[in-house]
Amino acid sequence: MNQVKTFTILTLAAAFWGFQPSCIKWLIGVWSPVTLTACRYFIMSLLLLAWAYRRSGKAFLPRRDAWPWLIAMGIIGILINNVSQFTGLKYTTITNCTLISASSPVIAAVMSYLIIRERLSRLSWLGIALSFAGVLVVVSHGSLDVLRSLSFNRGDILCFVSQVSWTVYSLMGLRVMQKLDPVATTGWAGFLGAWVTLVYGLATDDFHPVALSLKPLAAFWYTILCGGVLAMAGWNLGVKAAGVSLASIFLNLMPVVGMVAGYALFQEEIGAAQLGGALAIFCGVFLTTNSDRIAYWVSGSTNSYARHKR
Repeated sequence: MNQVKTFTILTLAAAFWGFQPSCIKWLIGVWSPVTLTACRYFIMSLLLLAWAYRRSGKAFLPRRDAWPWLIAMGIIGILINNVSQFTGLKYTTITNCTLISASSPVIAAVMSYLIIRERLSRLSWLGIALSFAGVLVVVSHGSLDVLRSLSFNRGDILCFVSQVSWTVYSLMGLRVMQKLDPVATTGWAGFLGAWVTLVYGLATDDFHPVALSLKPLAAFWYTILCGGVLAMAGWNLGVKAAGVSLASIFLNLMPVVGMVAGYALFQEEIGAAQLGGALAIFCGVFLTTNSDRIAYWVSGSTNSYARHKR
């Protein structure tokens, strides 16, 4: 796959994900987050499993030792991640939700360090600090009083919990995908997660699907096809072709699309806190995901300058 095609696919995947919170905002006015998560993943996972079967035949079936990991992925990555984010969108803006989502690569770097002891350079730690500072600016709306009292909007907190759970889900997925096709892994985790969410919804009396009017119905299918199957497939293809570090830069498009959609569709305000926080998050993600490349460039420039002086 050539570079132009790879970058186009990554751009579309990030744009699909950036617009998705607007669709969720429409849907949670009709369905509960639990209902939306269960219905969405039952359909989406069956589409992914059919695709996985077509790709690899019976090899799409997980080995026995993969099932506990897939169940855990369903609980953490489907139930906790989606219900947290969808509930959070009831109390916060699309802009804040997508900006917090943009810090996902930095959260992944921290979790990798804590769980699998992946080494991080000083530049990576600087990027992590800068990105989290940007998140704090966004969730506090630039108010020191909010930071002092820790009186954050619960929607922002739930969106951050969602990103942490998604990172844990992704790290588990890396282990499973060593022996199982990525599409099959995503499909089985989604299918099991849909069942877990359904059981949770029935136990808590929070599963109440009702007929959707045209706009919520279109939004629902968008979350399945564009924000689900197409975005996931495109992202996996893009990461395979471009690598994780380069592909993660395209995630910076998500909050841009989210902010524009929130402003255009829901008249959300985009203030200095959102813009300043966005800049800090973007810079932090860039430093964290490209620290080796930057260090190499700086080292090469320094060596070149030293040779020139001699």
